Parts: sequence; structure tokens; C-alpha cells
Amino acid sequence: MSMRRPTPTEPAVTVRVRQVYETLSPAEAQMHVETLIVPPLDNNVYLVVDEASHQAVVIDTGLGSKEILAKAESLGAKIVTILNTHGHADHTADDAPLKAATGAKLGIFDVDAYRLERNAKESHWFLPAPAPAVTADLLLKEGTTVHLGDTVLETLHTPGHTEGSCCFYDAADGVLFSGDTLFAGSCGRTDTLGASPAKMKASLQRLAQLPPETLVLPGHGPSTTIGRETWIADLAYPVV
Repeated sequence: MSMRRPTPTEPAVTVRVRQVYETLSPAEAQMHVETLIVPPLDNNVYLVVDEASHQAVVIDTGLGSKEILAKAESLGAKIVTILNTHGHADHTADDAPLKAATGAKLGIFDVDAYRLERNAKESHWFLPAPAPAVTADLLLKEGTTVHLGDTVLETLHTPGHTEGSCCFYDAADGVLFSGDTLFAGSCGRTDTLGASPAKMKASLQRLAQLPPETLVLPGHGPSTTIGRETWIADLAYPVV
């Protein structure tokens, strides 16, 4: 839902990548990624378009369904899947209207799926009203793959921010959609319901094993790469 503040010793990354093509040449990339920064908490939502099929996946929705639909239309892309990196309401608020408008399948890690129902019953200071009720079609697990034409997104279970937080990894293009697990110079909070400092530490250390050139597209803030996040190697204690 929110992020830790970087300490003075953590790297400051100011580059904000809007499209994967800024890092991957068109000759290499199988997918095109549009980043939209939307309410309620300056959430990054991603429209991932397979170049061959023009099918699209939306990663997290925030309150951005109208902007996402407009961008997809401008690109001639058909949204077939919506993926949540975790179940916090700022990331899932527009799941229901986007699903209704597109007929897309909604996926979330299985142990976070209960949060979708919970979000429809609870008020949050950052939302004008509780999120509409919605049910997941795809209950994701470690290793679940989502196919989008020639693009394959692998589900990596990275608990810590929530029990069902996950990342989506495109190994072919070297891109990681990290949700609120990993930010540029920081990570998600571990002091809320379902969070675990010890599991966050383990998840960050797991992600640090990915190739250093892997482009990290987080749930908030600027993009980074695995290689820039050298602070993870210095974690001696659980992240709090």
C-alpha cells in the first residue's frame, strides 16, 4: 500500500521508464509496456501488449480503468487478463469496472484472493468509496505462467508486504513487475495485516538473484534494475 523511505545510504534512482523499448530494442522485445500513474496513491499500472497478437495484460488497476481503456484503444490492443500483484485496495480498486468493460480474466495469488471481498466491505481513507465486489477467475501459485501471444509472464511468490504478494517475471525480455515488494532503493511496508519482515527479507534476497540487468517496474515510484539495488545484499535483519 505504501513504501519505506530510503535511508541516506540507499541509491537514489531518478530515471522513470515509460516503455520497455527505452531499455529493450524493438528487434529484441516481444512486448510493449505503457506505464500509467493513477490515483489513489500515485500507483503505477502497466498495460503490457504482446507485439505479435496485440493482446494485452493489465498489471494492477488502481483507480485507472478509464485511462487504461483509452490507452488500450489507442494502441489497438485487446485486454484479455488483469493481474494483481497483491490484494491491497489501492492496487485493486478498479478491477471490477475494468473486468466488466473488457471481459478479461482476473488473476491474483491464491492466498491474497480473500482481500478482494474484504476490500468491498471496508472503507479506506484514500478511496472515495469501497471498491466494487469482484471475484478472481485465476488463483495464481508459485510458477503459474500467463501466456500473452509470444509473451510469457511467470508468477514469483514474494510474500512480505502481504502473504500473497507476487511479482510477474518476463525472462525473455528481462522485465520484472514487482508490485510493492521491491521499489527503487526500498521495499513495501511490513507492519500491516498479513505482512512479515522476515518473509520480505527472503523475497528481496530471492529477487536479487535475477540477472542484474533485469528491469524492475514497481507498484509505486520510478523504475530501477536488479543491479542497482545493491542495498539488498547488506540486509542483515528482517525488513521493518
